[in-house]
Amino acid sequence: MTTPDPAVDPLGYPGRPAAGSGCLVHGRFERVADRRQLAEDLAALDAVPLEARHPVLAVGANASPERLAAKLGSLAVVPMTAAEVEGLAVGVSAHVSPQRYVPAAPISAPGERHRLVVVWLDSDQLAAVDRTEPNYRRVPLPMPVQVPLVGGTVDCDVYAGRWGCLVDENGRPRRLGDQRALLRDLLGRSPELRALFGKTPEEFVRAAGDPARRARARDIMVAEGWVAPQPEFAVTP
Repeated sequence: MTTPDPAVDPLGYPGRPAAGSGCLVHGRFERVADRRQLAEDLAALDAVPLEARHPVLAVGANASPERLAAKLGSLAVVPMTAAEVEGLAVGVSAHVSPQRYVPAAPISAPGERHRLVVVWLDSDQLAAVDRTEPNYRRVPLPMPVQVPLVGGTVDCDVYAGRWGCLVDENGRPRRLGDQRALLRDLLGRSPELRALFGKTPEEFVRAAGDPARRARARDIMVAEGWVAPQPEFAVTP
């Protein structure tokens, strides 16, 4: 049996995040010890320096070196740094992506602190990633992010979902977890979703190639009462 490509496998979403701080170099993630080493590596590669790049907090597949390389091409050079952020967590967007999974979205999480990844994009890379995010809008993050590699806090952008976030039975925003488990739960709770997408995650992924079904899924999520806006990150479609 063929092993799914981790860069495109819908049921493997969001992929493995970068392991610590480092740099994506020609499709391979290479760890760095400190900012000086990173600066030297970027200079040796004739790449845009860190201070001329745009920091973006990654809450989904953009935190995965494999998936980011698939978006930007194998020749991309992108610093990826470990970060600590307060008041934000990784939730679930209330839509089905063109890549056939139910993706992440940032959600408000007062009092919580989470370890995430900041990707540092040059202007061309930023425009390229923007084009891959039709269901999101890049907005300034309302709080600074702690990035140990740079020795302080950084003001970042984040891709805010246009469709709100999924909530659980108690009305609390869901947290992103295993994609198969998420799809099993959503299909199990909605006969209408099963009628459109089948009974299993594998059937869901096959059916989700249809744009009309993906659009209908958003309406079903709203009708089921599963969707809530997040005021800090809500963006009008």
